[in-house]
Amino acid sequence: MTRIAFLGLGRMGAPMAARLLAAGHDLAVWNRTPARTAPLVEAGATAAATPAEAAAGRDLVITMLTDAGAVEDALFGPAGAVPALAPGTVIADMSTIGPDAVRRVRDRLPAGIGFVDAPVSGSVPQADAGELVILAGAAEADLARCAPAFEALGHVRHAGPPGAGAALKLVVNGVLVANFAALGEALAVADRLGVDGGLALDLLSRVSPQARRLQEGGGPPRFTLALAAKDLGLALDGSAQGGGVLSAVQARTQAALDDGLGARDLTTLTDHIRRSTQMRVTLGNPDTVPAPPNPAYSHTAYVTQGPMLYVSGQIAMDEDGKVDAPGDMTRQCEVIFSLLGRILAAHGAGFDDVVNIRTFLTDMDLRAEYAAVRFRHITGTPPTSTTVEVPRLFHPDALIEIELVAAIP
Repeated sequence: MTRIAFLGLGRMGAPMAARLLAAGHDLAVWNRTPARTAPLVEAGATAAATPAEAAAGRDLVITMLTDAGAVEDALFGPAGAVPALAPGTVIADMSTIGPDAVRRVRDRLPAGIGFVDAPVSGSVPQADAGELVILAGAAEADLARCAPAFEALGHVRHAGPPGAGAALKLVVNGVLVANFAALGEALAVADRLGVDGGLALDLLSRVSPQARRLQEGGGPPRFTLALAAKDLGLALDGSAQGGGVLSAVQARTQAALDDGLGARDLTTLTDHIRRSTQMRVTLGNPDTVPAPPNPAYSHTAYVTQGPMLYVSGQIAMDEDGKVDAPGDMTRQCEVIFSLLGRILAAHGAGFDDVVNIRTFLTDMDLRAEYAAVRFRHITGTPPTSTTVEVPRLFHPDALIEIELVAAIP
């Protein structure tokens, strides 16, 4: 039995602490939010009000916290653990803080205190099952003193001296994030080529554990996008500025964070990239030119990669070849826009995806009636458009003909 202090009972820390308690270790626990200690106290752990109180008289102090700032505060801040440590105590930091922070923490420890950096590979299911891979950077003697505790948590891979475990973890997580990003782009390619997404994902799951994770879906976040972005930032640390695959992945990850997805599971990165790689339309008026003389249209439509839909000129003609409501511009416009809406929907699009609209009127004095119907259907930013008057259309009773171009999302 080892006397252990466990600092940090977050999504990963709580099941890890529970494993230690179930293995028979004497466990004191501390968490910034005290209520999280309750389930462990009920199971036999001792709750501590401060890191110092948790660490007093302990053989091993384990930190499992969000980032380097949280680790340093728990160890060296007010009521921090380090001043309460007895000589010979070992600190095992199982957070992911990067090798620079590991060296900074180790250099601040007093003589006689051992240190192991031991970030883990795996998520909540592996923590629950005691199947984490512990990436340890430590002197052999310090690592040996952690062995009884680590046996309850998973399998140890000794990466080298202190800092080596933290470095290896960044390598692993860099590839993990990149794999989810690559799956997003691969599925976007499938969409563009007309390949069924479920079939593509099924085949990708044969070669990619991350694809299998996407198939599982649902459940609470195992590894949030915000934490993944933090780890990727530690891995790059400015070294990949201006190029490289991981720097591109970092940009994609930041875009997902900017869209407010930080608290979601890392798997959401795949969907975000898949959607953002699809057709996108930006309508607007460049700042360098005057605005249009009226708000009925935009100067420009910028279209990213993806399929385009061209809809030929439509008139209000029924299946018998007769024009609906001769002489009634409003009725003819309603018929045409209803038809256009169904054509767009059949291709997975809507009026918000219209890039350009071209209208032919036999009487420009009736354009207000046309505009009233058009604005009921196209409610967002108006697309680029052209409206012209012609002496007649191919059917003598048709007052209006409309063609459009749309981007298929």
